[in-house]
Amino acid sequence: MLRQKTEGCVNMNDMKEIIEEIKARCDIASVIGDYIKIQPSGQNYKALCPFHVEKTPSFHISTAKQVYKCFGCGEGGDVINFVMKIENLDFMDAVRLLANRCGIDINFNIDEETKQKIELSKKYQDIHTEAARFYFSNLVKSKNRGYDYLRNRGLDDKTIKRFGLGYSQDSWNSLMDYLIEEKGYSQEELLECGLIGKSTKTDKYYDKFRNRVMFPIFDYRGNVIGFGGRVLDDSLPKYLNSPDTLIFNKRHNLYGLNFARKNLSSRTVILVEGYMDLISLYQYGIQIAVATLGTALTSQQARLIKRYADNVIISYDSDGPGTKASLRAIDILVEAGLSVKVLDLKDAKDPDEYVRKYGTDEYRKAMKDAVPRIKFKIDNLKSYFDLSKDQDNIKFAQEAVNIIKQLKSPVEIDYYIKYLSEIVQLDEDAVKREIYGKSYSSRNLSNGKFNNKFNKKEEKPIEKMDAIQHGEELTEIKLMKIMMNIPAAREKVLLKIDEKELLMEDSKKILNYLSKIDSEKIVEPDELEGINDEYIKSLKKTSLESINTKNMKEIEETVKSVRRNSLKKTIDNLRIKQEELGAKSKILAESDKDAAKELDLEIMNLALQSVELNKRLRNL
Repeated sequence: MLRQKTEGCVNMNDMKEIIEEIKARCDIASVIGDYIKIQPSGQNYKALCPFHVEKTPSFHISTAKQVYKCFGCGEGGDVINFVMKIENLDFMDAVRLLANRCGIDINFNIDEETKQKIELSKKYQDIHTEAARFYFSNLVKSKNRGYDYLRNRGLDDKTIKRFGLGYSQDSWNSLMDYLIEEKGYSQEELLECGLIGKSTKTDKYYDKFRNRVMFPIFDYRGNVIGFGGRVLDDSLPKYLNSPDTLIFNKRHNLYGLNFARKNLSSRTVILVEGYMDLISLYQYGIQIAVATLGTALTSQQARLIKRYADNVIISYDSDGPGTKASLRAIDILVEAGLSVKVLDLKDAKDPDEYVRKYGTDEYRKAMKDAVPRIKFKIDNLKSYFDLSKDQDNIKFAQEAVNIIKQLKSPVEIDYYIKYLSEIVQLDEDAVKREIYGKSYSSRNLSNGKFNNKFNKKEEKPIEKMDAIQHGEELTEIKLMKIMMNIPAAREKVLLKIDEKELLMEDSKKILNYLSKIDSEKIVEPDELEGINDEYIKSLKKTSLESINTKNMKEIEETVKSVRRNSLKKTIDNLRIKQEELGAKSKILAESDKDAAKELDLEIMNLALQSVELNKRLRNL
């Protein structure tokens, strides 16, 4: 049997990924079925609980959620929790047992500090899960203000259960007493989780969340890592989030991503501001939304979105602060490599009100008609000017030109030049002169002299050599030329790229040579030895005039392009190998089933490698 090996030192984040992979491979029903007799119950399973004596099955297994729960004794959790309990193992030993079961060798060196953090992270997740169950029980077991609030906001019981919404009682210690007395956790652990606080005056501990509707915050895998609480009286703040802890950082997480990531087939996500906006959209069938966690969008959240999507539709509140937040979010999302549009809410104040007022079909239409980011910026800028006044008209046009200059696509630039000229009622040539500067002429522009870098010299065309046919190789040659000609950039580039990430053997030789020479030396193509003549010719013809060699960001973009090309090539090779093995497996399926099974396992391993490489590609 082929096994996936994980060797060497691993950090905590790597370990979390390995654990999630183990959980994904170990079907909980199959694992539990090895210990006790289970019987189908609809799409799930039930059994007599192995942790207490009973005659009627109260032990339930959810295959969709990959969790178990006994409604008799209260035991529950994921597949690792079950193995820990049934085998009387600690967390890491249970992980190793399951890893062995699903064919993952975890022969890694893990220091004691990292092991303790992993164990503690698991315990904190368990504490938050128990707290979420407590809050949910408070909400549904008896009449209370929290349930009334959610129902008045239009949420049905199915949605309330789906999101695990709850209610924190108007009490100083109800959660604390429950988790300590009934679940055995300590005050110190609850304090570290941010679920309780300690008075500086009396040294007494108290529940952080009181008399609030509770929104469990999940990580993208579906683990409860924190809470948001909405007050039900005049207390402040109106919304209270969990503080940053070992398992929760509001800058690095997005509310609802655990639900949305399963539905992002078009790689388009809707970005909203609040919990209720997201939940309301979900109930109405719009299930691709994520929300920030009480703060402005962060670069870390934008990068997290980029892992799952290429397009973002911002659907913030329609008021002044919402518009300002949208403008800030646009720049952060674009910086992360995302395409951005903004949804027009008409006369509704937020997405929740819009979808209730106009319905799902209208919201989907509004998504389709969402305003591109540049148009949104220009239209917003226009609202600050009285265009009936000549001076305002001129000032608006000058500032709008700076927005258009952000674009790289000549097609988009031309489109928005037309759009702006219609607004200010100026000739298009006047707008173009404002954009391109004094050297602009319609003849030069039509000949393609001006590109998206504005006023930079035209890059000389590179002749295609017989041995160098592809843009990927030309990008690689350009990077080598940068390193040869710009010693200041060479040192930084050497730290950012590895020889294995280069496609051409000649590039690898040059990289190796450049890493050994004097850091101040400029290298001419003719000085290079053992390099293909066609490669040397391409080096000589490659121009760096289109690059601002003093701007490291532009050089880093070239590095990223080379790394992307390498990853794409590796992914293509893995796909070809999968197809080849798939064909062999079909041939062997009849004559040698064991051999076919071995090939299928290898195909699965290649698929996992492809998934990981695609993830890295999206994050570049």
